[in-house]
Parts: sequence; structure tokens; C-alpha cells
Amino acid sequence: MKEFWTAERKIYPSVFRVLIGLVLLVDLISIYPSSELLFNPELNALLPDSEFIGILIKHSSVFLLTYGLVLIAFMLGTGRNFTSFLVFCFHLLMMQLTHALLTWGDIILKFSLLYFVFADSFRYLSLQKYPSKFESIAKLAVWSIILHIFLIYLNNAYFKITDKDWQQGIAVYYSFSQYPGFHESLWHPAISNEFWTKTLNYFIIFQQLTFVPLVIWKKTRIGAILLSCFIHLTMLYEFGLWKFEIIVMLHYGFLLNDKEWRKIFPTPMNKKWFSDSI
Repeated sequence: MKEFWTAERKIYPSVFRVLIGLVLLVDLISIYPSSELLFNPELNALLPDSEFIGILIKHSSVFLLTYGLVLIAFMLGTGRNFTSFLVFCFHLLMMQLTHALLTWGDIILKFSLLYFVFADSFRYLSLQKYPSKFESIAKLAVWSIILHIFLIYLNNAYFKITDKDWQQGIAVYYSFSQYPGFHESLWHPAISNEFWTKTLNYFIIFQQLTFVPLVIWKKTRIGAILLSCFIHLTMLYEFGLWKFEIIVMLHYGFLLNDKEWRKIFPTPMNKKWFSDSI
């Protein structure tokens, strides 16, 4: 357990910065063509009724373009932690403007981006490398994100244990069956079988309940993360919730330390992108 919390995690914050910036930018580009309809108060009753939001709606094109430029600067490593703060602010505003499109991924990301403001994410993969001036605060930010992930899993496990549908073993079948194309799905034979659907139902509860100790223990860490990724990739394919699933999977990277990441990345990539010479 001590190894998990004391190991260095300086590589992945930079990787996360680039990847999450790309996810948010792709999402922004996908929203832009329908922005006139989405930000129309007469067509979208979920838009907040406030003067400031009204100004953003009136100048939505300028707002979206500015957000896009901030995301590009964020991915390039320009502006350092101030840019991270701007991304957090823009994400909050987008949550207000696109309430009808919100997923749990957006809510998870809201807290992670707040912690990320203080993380050391410009050491690598930046136009100019910047080491953190406040190492202890940067470490605390990464620990906060990890604890956030753990809390989500424990909360989900508790919800499933106390929920009637999960207790009866029908929650998984209900989740799959409400989506179009379920009968053509590769999972249809197993999900439609009472024994297998209940087995899968209780296995998911067990997986979420044991996720934290399995990740903390070095010998089971990679396996626990790969299993979780497989579950989310399955949901991405079956349900099409690409943004939510990718956001969750990107968070798993914080659970690996620098030594583990250097084993994953090829040696040339380590030397070129993750050199400690700053």
C-alpha cells in the first residue's frame, strides 16, 4: 500500500492534459453545428435563466471559439496552470449551456479539472517544459484525483448493493434491453439468459466493490484496470456513450506510477517525450 501512494506520478498528468483536451475539443466541434438550436431559449427549456448565461447565448459563436482556442493552448502546454483554470471555468459554463447533453463523465471531470489546476502537467508534452514550483501541492492534486476515482467506485458499489434491481439481478438486462439493436447485439444471448445475466450483474457489483484494494495492490493493479477498461469499452460499443466512457478510462492512467508508464511506453518515446532533463 505504501508503494502505491509514495510512487512518483509526473508522466501521466501531461498525457492526461493532452488527451482530455482532445476529448473536450472533439466534443466542442461536434456540438458547434447544432449550437444555434441548442442555445435557443425558445427551443431548449433547460437553459438557465440568468443575465450572464444570456450574454453567452447571444454570443455563443465567440464563446465556443474562445473555448476551442483555450483547449488548444491547454494541449500545447501554453499558459501553464492559468490555462488549466480557464479550461475548468469553461467546462463549468458548458455544463450550464448543454445541460440536456450532460453525462456522468462531465460531472466526474468537473472535480478532476478543479484538482488538475494544481497538478504538474506541463513537465512533458509541452511547447516549453515547466517543472512544478510546488511539488507537494502537485502531488496532493494527483492524490485528490485518485481518491476521487476511488470514491466514485465505492459509491457506485454501495448504490448497487442497496438498489432493488441490482439485488434481484435484473439491472444489467434492463440496461442493455432499453437500447436499440439489443437483439442483434453480441451480448444478447448471454444477457437474455437468466443465469448469465444475474452472474454478470453480481460480478459487476463485486468488481466495483473490490476495485480499490485490487488497484492498490501492485500484483493485481494492471488486471483490475484492464478489466474496468473492458467493461467501459463494451458499454461504449453497446450504448454509444463515447464521451463518458473515454473520460472514465482516461482517469485510470493516474493509478499507474511513472515506473509502470515507462514500461508501457517504448524506449524511444520515453527518451524523446519523457526525458527528465528540463
